Amino acid sequence: MSIIIVFVLIAFISLSNSKTSFMHNLPLGEYRLVYEKLYPCQSSNIMQCNMYLNKKTLSINEVLGNVTLLLPLDDTLILDANMASWDTIGGWKPNSMVYTTKNACSNWKNVLGNVWTTMTKALNLPNSSCPIPAGTYYISRGVDVKELEDLNFPKVYFYGKYKLTVKLKNSENKVLGCSVIEMSCIRPWEKQI
Repeated sequence: MSIIIVFVLIAFISLSNSKTSFMHNLPLGEYRLVYEKLYPCQSSNIMQCNMYLNKKTLSINEVLGNVTLLLPLDDTLILDANMASWDTIGGWKPNSMVYTTKNACSNWKNVLGNVWTTMTKALNLPNSSCPIPAGTYYISRGVDVKELEDLNFPKVYFYGKYKLTVKLKNSENKVLGCSVIEMSCIRPWEKQI
């Protein structure tokens, strides 16, 4: 009997001094973004986003590259964003989240939130408001991907792997520029895979 009391006492003390809190395993909740790939996709290349991810150290990833605009980025364009999710049996399943709107520059600025300011500074743009004039803009220093998490996206979403395809189109629905971002939404306490 005394052995059982000792085990119960040890279990009680170890549980009461536990430094780990309960980590739920729900399919959705607050998340942390982990960017995995960033690359251009097929378009007429009038608006080129030639950016890529660079692993600076084991814990620091950064965005490098340039943006070339042969036309100004303004509100005459259409923004078409489509997020595909990675299916449980493999393969991308489109339309997990769809955002299509006119006034591309203003609405893109609104969606990006504080990331817009970070990227306009990194690209040395002449101003941070719309329109963005035509030209080639280089990232003079790498932008840490942790600075790219303060988006105006929903604060609660389903965990998983996603591919966001962002297209800029003209009024004739011709794709002027296209970029793809592959990322994962993970729980705040999870480690990067």
